[in-house]
Amino acid sequence: MVQHPTSNVQRPASNIQRPASSVQHLISGFNFLLISALVFVFGANVFIYEEWHTLLNNRAVEYLSTPRALLDSMSLGFKIGAVLLYIGAVWLMWEVYEYVVIRQWSFLSLGHSSNPANDPITRWSLLLLPLWLVVLALMIRGGLGVMPINESAVYYSQNPFDNHAATNTAWHLAHSQMEVRSTTNHFRFMSKEVAHQEVDKLLNGAARAINFQTQFFQTRQDTTPLNVVFLIMESHTAQVVDALGGEPGVCPHLSRLIREGILFENCYGSGYRTDQGLVSVLAGYPAQPDQSIVLLSDKAAKLNSVPKTLRDQGYSTAFFYGGELTFANIGVWLSDQRFNKILSEKDFAKSEKTQRWGVDDHLLLQRSLLEINQLKPPFFATAMTLSLHPPYDVPYKSQWQGDDNRSRFLNSAAFADWAIGEFFKSAEQQPWYKNTLFVLVADHGSASIGDIGQDNPKARHLPLIFFSPAFDNLWKGKRLDIFCNHHDIAATVLPMIGQKFEEKNQPGSRDLWLWNGILNDSPLPARQRFHNGFAYYANENGIGWINDQGKGFYTFTDKTWHMWEGRLDSTSQQNAKAYLQVLYDDFLAK
Repeated sequence: MVQHPTSNVQRPASNIQRPASSVQHLISGFNFLLISALVFVFGANVFIYEEWHTLLNNRAVEYLSTPRALLDSMSLGFKIGAVLLYIGAVWLMWEVYEYVVIRQWSFLSLGHSSNPANDPITRWSLLLLPLWLVVLALMIRGGLGVMPINESAVYYSQNPFDNHAATNTAWHLAHSQMEVRSTTNHFRFMSKEVAHQEVDKLLNGAARAINFQTQFFQTRQDTTPLNVVFLIMESHTAQVVDALGGEPGVCPHLSRLIREGILFENCYGSGYRTDQGLVSVLAGYPAQPDQSIVLLSDKAAKLNSVPKTLRDQGYSTAFFYGGELTFANIGVWLSDQRFNKILSEKDFAKSEKTQRWGVDDHLLLQRSLLEINQLKPPFFATAMTLSLHPPYDVPYKSQWQGDDNRSRFLNSAAFADWAIGEFFKSAEQQPWYKNTLFVLVADHGSASIGDIGQDNPKARHLPLIFFSPAFDNLWKGKRLDIFCNHHDIAATVLPMIGQKFEEKNQPGSRDLWLWNGILNDSPLPARQRFHNGFAYYANENGIGWINDQGKGFYTFTDKTWHMWEGRLDSTSQQNAKAYLQVLYDDFLAK
């Protein structure tokens, strides 16, 4: 007897599970991409933190638009090691995910099969999905409280590193990305009226009290306009300058210029990156804690600058750099500042690129001399160095040898100083030399020596030197102790050559000659003629404030002051907050 198929024969399992399997594969694929991205974010944070001493943020993401410049700072071995570490970390996290999630799929989906591949999506799991989403949203927010969770919820230590280690890097990055698109001033400590009153008193009191014109070149016979040359020195911290209490013997050529020029002993960089420092020096604009104005072309183009001012007065203008100007949008901004000629890495032969970041300081400065010789006087020229930058691969051997970070930094600083010395040795032979004012300043300081962190004022202290063969003897070897920033250079240098820096920024560049009681014919003691200035600096963690009372840093998250030296009174603390609030209002309004 032939038996026919019965109705209780099971259908092929694949027809039932295909929809569930597709959903599971989709979810697994999404989670694999998410895990890969998170491993990249947390891994990148490790390398960023070593250099910046801040968590990965929106500013770092902006720099990814020029990956070549970032890769040039890494050795081949480092690149290979980083890729292998990344692949290994992704593999390890995926193994953990498979063990915790995929193998437990039947439990999470309320299924009954011991084989996750055979578990369909049940009605219960679909009904519970909205509940899980609500729970997830509450967990991300941090509960039902009035204020959502933020970094201060995990800050527990006086040590910034401990607090940063406790903060979720991916959350911090997402938060900073949202904040950068905001048009709200998140640094509002008082009413707008009070803040502007405080800043007006802070900035304009000295200027109203004194009205004078300082003469620096009274014995100069040449009546033609003075040339101006800026040397913006990469990472050239005060920690390597003898006259500023730094490591002895590293920078003998800067020491010679200090003995023959004017040294500002208490100058500080408001930012800690080259893009911030460049705008500060040339345009007199302070750095913001969480932004870099040069990355926002529409805002940056509205800034006045030294090259713009002098170009309008008939000066030839030129800018020289041995690296890529695509980095951080610098090239666009320099073009907006009306430089006649802009020289960068692409204008050098391939054989002249002796460092991973580009052309070393010696080759750059010697080429700058050749280019300056071709400029029609009067001229304004700026050369920006790059050798004192990780990985410190300079073609030079000094007495500071070793594989540790400190030795490599000092060796690079010695090379940069030697290159500057060679520049001046050659410049002395040029006909324009005796009719030129030189300004030497760092683009920013450095936290590399001693790993001190960017909150520490030592990391922001930098040399500011004015030098000219045409200086009257009165000014040669002059040392001024006024507290100031490198964004004060624009309004300080231009009056020396009979020009004025016009700006609408408040706060902005200060004419330090109005602030500093340096005239011998003034009848009042210095402390009665002016208060000894202030310096401001900032990063994502908070703001620093320095005056003759002390040096303090205000942390945004826990809203407390840390005093590095002395003690700032309540007025100084109020001034610091008002300064930042008004600065950020100005930034948002541009």
